[in-house]
Amino acid sequence: MLIIGRIHLFGFAYHTPEPGVVKFNRLILGLIIILGVFFQSIELFYIYFAVNLVTLVTTLKFSPTSWLFNALSYFLKDPQWYISPVYERSYFMNQESEWFEILSRLLISLIAIVVYQDTPLITWLIGTFMGVFMMISTFFGFCLSALGYIGVKNVKKVSCHIDNKVNTNCILARNGFKPYSRCDYCELTAPNCSGMQFNGFVFAIGFLAALFMFLDDLVWIQLNIVAIVGLLFWLGHKVTINTDQLASIDFKNRELNVQLQNHSQSLELEVSRRTEELEKMVKIDSITGLVNRYEFERRLKAVIQSAQKDQTNHVLCYIDLDQFKIVNDKCGHIAGDELLRQIALVLKRSARDSDIVARLGGDEFGIIYINSSIEDALQQAQRLLNSIGEYRFSWHGNTFGIGASIGMVGITCECCTLTNLLSQADAACYAAKDGGRNRIHVAFPDDATIQDRRNEMQWIGRLEDALISNSFVLYVQPIVPVLDPLQRHHYEVLVRLREENGDMIPPMAFIPAAERYGFMPKLDRWVIENTFKAFSNIKDEASREVHFSINVSGASMGDETTKKFLRGLFGYYGVPYHIITFEVTETEAIGNMTNALCFINEFRALGCKFALDDFGCGLSSFSYLQNMPIDYLKIDGSFVHDIHLNSVNRAMVAAINDIGHVMGIETICEFVENKAIMYVLSDLGVDYAQGYHIGRPIPIETLCV
Repeated sequence: MLIIGRIHLFGFAYHTPEPGVVKFNRLILGLIIILGVFFQSIELFYIYFAVNLVTLVTTLKFSPTSWLFNALSYFLKDPQWYISPVYERSYFMNQESEWFEILSRLLISLIAIVVYQDTPLITWLIGTFMGVFMMISTFFGFCLSALGYIGVKNVKKVSCHIDNKVNTNCILARNGFKPYSRCDYCELTAPNCSGMQFNGFVFAIGFLAALFMFLDDLVWIQLNIVAIVGLLFWLGHKVTINTDQLASIDFKNRELNVQLQNHSQSLELEVSRRTEELEKMVKIDSITGLVNRYEFERRLKAVIQSAQKDQTNHVLCYIDLDQFKIVNDKCGHIAGDELLRQIALVLKRSARDSDIVARLGGDEFGIIYINSSIEDALQQAQRLLNSIGEYRFSWHGNTFGIGASIGMVGITCECCTLTNLLSQADAACYAAKDGGRNRIHVAFPDDATIQDRRNEMQWIGRLEDALISNSFVLYVQPIVPVLDPLQRHHYEVLVRLREENGDMIPPMAFIPAAERYGFMPKLDRWVIENTFKAFSNIKDEASREVHFSINVSGASMGDETTKKFLRGLFGYYGVPYHIITFEVTETEAIGNMTNALCFINEFRALGCKFALDDFGCGLSSFSYLQNMPIDYLKIDGSFVHDIHLNSVNRAMVAAINDIGHVMGIETICEFVENKAIMYVLSDLGVDYAQGYHIGRPIPIETLCV
């Protein structure tokens, strides 16, 4: 085998031959040897030997018979050697079986040629046997192979046995059945392989035929003839058995093909059904049954093109529910989904058949009023707004009123791009919210409100770039005890944005945009991490322990990623929990009460402190205060900046301070701008002060404690 493998390396890489080539090769060579016997021509035996020798060198794929096969197939559209796919497996050959079969032919034909000079009769006998056997193998597909695939009865390997039974799937696969997988590790046992048995018969008959050259005794010659005839009959018996097995396998194969066809049909139907479902999922919102955002934008793009091409007018409405979050937080997501479904019905009833209604995500919906002017669409939107306002959602004994804010923009022939149109509608919706909610805002080209909102949107890109370029800068401002202003070891961390020219942009220029468009968790994480970095740089040089107050947005308190990030930062930088105070604004805490309490309780248990910032600016400050486990009250600066002149503000600060002390909460006043304010705070018993009179903000890296 090693020698043959090296011969094949001379430019003829092995390729598995096609079944038709295998059959044609046996047919041609069988005819050659039969004609050689019929005409008693030893030259045809030489040709037989030469063709097999060339085939051995080039492989069957590139043999002379293969060339002839390809040439005839080109001219004959339906040659007789065509093989049905059902029977292709009977002619399957691999590298080992091909070599073994060709070597067998060469050996037998060589014996026939060698004995020709002395006993031609033996040559014709061997030729007859070879011709008949090759015709049989041609039309029944038996290969002279040590790894024959026909009549396999046993597979020897543990991996192919299940509960000490032969893995029939592997046997079926070895017989060419496509639906089954053949084990790559199994081995055939020689005694149970029909291919090996046929080779044994061939070698035995050839050996006995060669003995005629050496036998002179008539008795031995007669015994040799009897042995040859017996082997021929036994070979015929084996051929008959394997023919029956092949017929049985063919029958099973046909049954399997029918099952496979039925399975394929059912599979096609299932694939078709699943494809329809996927297409529906791509286009339809699963909760409301309305068109989803992807399909809505696709249709909106077509509407824009129609407006530009046909000079038609349409209107885009962007709808945001005003009370959805309350329902979702109080009653859960199942109630929230049911509310969305019912609101979707309200929207569909209010729209015409030609209009496009979609859920864009969360509690946001969109409507395209087709062939409608702004005036007509405004009337329809107002009726819709009234219907939503009159609607009451009930869930397990709880009843909720629902409102909506609607942004509206016209789609005309001068219309802009899809992105700009959606941006205008979104900005108009937010303008309606800012205007008091439960109202409609129509966007016009010269609308200052919309322009302001779009400017806010542009801030997000600048903030993302600032994170990448590290353009944010941290400042700190001292918070001191009112009775001992010289104690400066507590600082509030403030963030600024450095422009390319070096100017500093104050936080109120970009924080509203960051809050509105969900950027605050990213900004909070940057501020906290860089504060911790600064602490690790100054902790060894500080003469006393320094404390930091860090602002945290409501979005960050409800963000699990941010909470996990914070826990990791404390351990990574070795920051003691008790030196960090997180400041939460009153409006953020009340608007996200569940998230705020969860965040406060988790980190307060670790040792962090909490301050309620801008206290007093809300409408329900005192009612919520008793439910908030906080350490400090930061009284809103609007009460402090003129406290020395305004008796009402003085009384408000005094009341907040007293209530805080009764609850065991220390108080901090912001906007302390002069000595007069400081004296008033001292008289009122306020604990801490912060403002320009105490100290202006300075870069955190210049902090010296």
